[in-house]
Amino acid sequence: MAETDKSIVDGKLQIYSISRTVYVEGQEVILTRMEFDVLYFLASNSNIAFTKEQIYEAVSKEDYSGGAYVIRDIIYRLRTKLKITNIRTLHGYGYKFSTENEKDNQ
Repeated sequence: MAETDKSIVDGKLQIYSISRTVYVEGQEVILTRMEFDVLYFLASNSNIAFTKEQIYEAVSKEDYSGGAYVIRDIIYRLRTKLKITNIRTLHGYGYKFSTENEKDNQ
């Protein structure tokens, strides 16, 4: 039996894990493998703060000492492509994915 495509839905954003597709307001947005993996990791662990190093280690199969710097660029590209405010910067620490409910409470 095939596994169903689990989705994460938050406001205008829909992320489907098995098909590795992302929609914003019903329009598909094409992401690279790393962009999708970072977005899915953060959204799957919403409202939890992660350092760039933790995010990189969670989504990359490569061991690269400067890999955490790649995360900053990926976050920028995700914000630009998806036009969302869910990914919050925690200055001096890292990032977290804030749900619509959590953003309303801040």
